[in-house]
Amino acid sequence: MNGTEPRPVHGGRQEASDPDIGAAAVDTTSLGRRAGKGALWAVGANLVMRVASIGITALLARLLSPKDFGVFAIALAVYLVVSSLAELGMGSAIARSAKEPDDIAPTIATISIAVSLGCAALLALTAPWLSSLLGQPSATQPLRILSICVALTGFFAVPGAQLVREFRQNRIFLATIVGFLVSNPVLVILALHGGGAEAFAWSRVIGQVATGVVFWFGTSRRYLPGWRASQVKPLLVFGLPLSIANLVNWTLLNADYMILGRLVSAAEVGVYMIAFNVGSWSTSILGSVLNSVVVPAFGRVSHDPVLLRKAIVRASRLVGLAALPIGALSVVLSDPIIRTLFGEKWIKAVPVLAVLAVYGVLYAFSLLFANVLVATGQTLRLLLIQVAWVLVLVPAMIVGLHLWGLTGAAWAHVVTISLVAIPGYVGAAVRATGASVRAMLAAILRPLAGALLAGAVAWVASSAVGPAWLRLAVGGVTGGVAYVAVVGGLLVPMLPSAIVPTWAPRAWQSSPSHEAV
Repeated sequence: MNGTEPRPVHGGRQEASDPDIGAAAVDTTSLGRRAGKGALWAVGANLVMRVASIGITALLARLLSPKDFGVFAIALAVYLVVSSLAELGMGSAIARSAKEPDDIAPTIATISIAVSLGCAALLALTAPWLSSLLGQPSATQPLRILSICVALTGFFAVPGAQLVREFRQNRIFLATIVGFLVSNPVLVILALHGGGAEAFAWSRVIGQVATGVVFWFGTSRRYLPGWRASQVKPLLVFGLPLSIANLVNWTLLNADYMILGRLVSAAEVGVYMIAFNVGSWSTSILGSVLNSVVVPAFGRVSHDPVLLRKAIVRASRLVGLAALPIGALSVVLSDPIIRTLFGEKWIKAVPVLAVLAVYGVLYAFSLLFANVLVATGQTLRLLLIQVAWVLVLVPAMIVGLHLWGLTGAAWAHVVTISLVAIPGYVGAAVRATGASVRAMLAAILRPLAGALLAGAVAWVASSAVGPAWLRLAVGGVTGGVAYVAVVGGLLVPMLPSAIVPTWAPRAWQSSPSHEAV
């Protein structure tokens, strides 16, 4: 289950007028090549890890009960909210700013380690109270185990941010693979021996240690804790609003689990967790690209309004190309997906997944525009939108859950993001950059048409066959072919020429390039 939840809105930069953390002129051609290479690594890494994670989750769904999943979901929700404050957004100053790491990294390391240790101690001490408050006392021990992860966050904040800054997605991919290969065998072994929710927690600790070690040895230069008093104030001015925004963002992402923990059984929370994870496939794939590649590139061109507007349109197309078909196929194939991958005991997740797949697509776009605000220094505006989002989501979820159960809770997500988050983010991004809404809509029109066609074809084709696994295979293949037929001219120019299939039509290969930045 490692790495299945959507990523937070990491990163950000100070306004360009800030002399300490400001924009700098860049070689946009070199930046485009580096960002493009980084994007390919990020997409490839996420696809590989997504397939591997699906396999592990499917295995665990047969080894553990919905209650085990539900208890861990509650513990993980609390952990993610607390960990959003674990380094006060300090690492983002290295990843996004024009200031050299030599000047700020030692001070950032000191602040990050001190804050993460404090947050970890607080989480461990309050675990029994938090678990009882959320209606799941059995989450106490998993929470205490996860407090170790909070403590580790500060120690690996600087090396992780260095790799992001340098677009070294190959090293990040290696670290992710190592963490996955180390943690998941432990998870399976503990699950086989009755580890339950604690198995998830211990595997996350082990995976974080392994990933962090690769980060540390993969950096071009290593920094020990230090202190430069002159850097503290600008770092806090930069990091605190972003950290609070991340806190609100993670509260938003996990408010549903906290509400469900109070109102339904742990088993029902587990069903919702499976549906949410599958519905978030598009966000999981795109999150690394947006946080680790697109946003640093946005930050480097934010001094040039023309380049920034072009980057937003191209990034919108990239998000649409990936998120829309995944969402469409997840909606129409929700039944065979759940039956084939997770088994009959999870069948209650089918209608929930059909709704949350729509939310996953909308969230992918909201993540893009939230990161545009981060890259342009609009962290306060970002915070206000996210606060409004949470304030509307919580009562909407309670009402939806009361009237229609888990499916109602899922619809609360869709309605809230459609009426509050997306309009707020788009409006703020347009004001900050001068981008054209019409241009962004035009950029996703063809992917949207392709996704709708893919969904229709997949639904018709899958309805004609019997077993769930065959419906999934036939629907996925026919829907995928239909989608590529519509958007191939946009997809092929994004691929390195060495891997472009020989059968690709010449018109696709001669289409204008649509780089992410």
